[in-house]
Amino acid sequence: MNLEDFKLEATKKNVEAGMQRSLPERLPEYRSVEARLNPNTNYIAALDGTDQQIFYLPYDRDRGIAAWGVLYIECDPKNPKAIHRDGPNGGFFVTDDLFYYHLTMDLPDSIQNRRFRNDFYAIRQALSSTRPTEPPLLNPDFDPKKGARQIAAEERATGEWIALRSAIIHQLPPGSLILKDGRFNCQIEQAASWVDELGRIATRNEVRAVAVVKSGAVYSYLCPTVREIAKNTNKAFYFVIPPEIIEKSYENQKYPKRKTLMLGGKDHADLAGIGALWTAFCPDPQKLLSFVILEFNLYDLINYKNLATEPKTLLQWQLEVLQSSVHKTDAKKVPYVYVSDLLIDYDRDIANLVESTIQELLWLCECEIARFGYPNLLGIAHHDVILTQEKVRLLRQKYKEVFAQSDTLLSELIDSPLDATAHKLHNIY
Repeated sequence: MNLEDFKLEATKKNVEAGMQRSLPERLPEYRSVEARLNPNTNYIAALDGTDQQIFYLPYDRDRGIAAWGVLYIECDPKNPKAIHRDGPNGGFFVTDDLFYYHLTMDLPDSIQNRRFRNDFYAIRQALSSTRPTEPPLLNPDFDPKKGARQIAAEERATGEWIALRSAIIHQLPPGSLILKDGRFNCQIEQAASWVDELGRIATRNEVRAVAVVKSGAVYSYLCPTVREIAKNTNKAFYFVIPPEIIEKSYENQKYPKRKTLMLGGKDHADLAGIGALWTAFCPDPQKLLSFVILEFNLYDLINYKNLATEPKTLLQWQLEVLQSSVHKTDAKKVPYVYVSDLLIDYDRDIANLVESTIQELLWLCECEIARFGYPNLLGIAHHDVILTQEKVRLLRQKYKEVFAQSDTLLSELIDSPLDATAHKLHNIY
């Protein structure tokens, strides 16, 4: 079974779990949508990442060497098949593609671990005539004790955010749209204030940033609802996910305070996530698995747009300017803004942001840019960045050659069977 079949099976299991739930008493109001390109959209871009363990120690499968990479692609809507990319090719894997994948190590001996990483960055710099992607780890006491795959997942997540920031600040002109695979909430690798600032910069630069989500509690919960609506229409449709459904999806007696719903982070009074106005979008009612959840940038919403240029936190804006509700999440009654607390102007936000963006995503589908269940340009990034069996084989072979003289460490490593159930390990905290 190839990677795409594994991905499809994983998605099916998520959907099947959702189908066991009963329908809500009242279906959300949905709208049909037609494909249309906004004439003011300059460029459309997308990015995705991957991580995979490629060597492990026979006595500890978590220890060894893992690889990760990010692919950014961009197209001009006037010529959608001419795609600019910063990352590996999706076709035949060549030596140059090697430098788009980064290695990370977690080995029992911290000194060997440091030496091996230093060797990697030195060799990478010499072979590619570029600066290393990160400085060598000179701390002799460095010992992450997390496992190589987990470290690679964290570095990949950070790499995706850095690529998103670079595209928004340096690459895309005003009036562009960029799609990111996965949620807009920060993980343990990114400070809440850093994610918040990126959302503000995107709005100030007039770049629409949209997250595309194909898994999670809300996605699973919505499956029977999407299926029921699909019975009543043969056109692409969407609906804004009601706040009560969002909160119901995350109901859990063991964990009553759900950080997933919070837009305020403990490390900073600013935003921990910029994902807002969660919207379910089904481009093909005949194919249930084509539906996704879209998260829009909070600062693109009418009631929060001016906050992008104000030296205020979201909590201050919510309480003092909008005089709207918040959640108080613990015994100390500390207020937090939940995604379900956001004050949405349904008429203007849907007309000016949601519907126009979804029309463009559907336009991408009809231009046959979409691949493998993703209803937009993101499908190419998803397909081309994945570390397939053949890519992993070539990576192993190449790095065995370049590291042959660096240490005796490789003698302890064996090729790990590729875990093809997912092309990246999600960080869920």
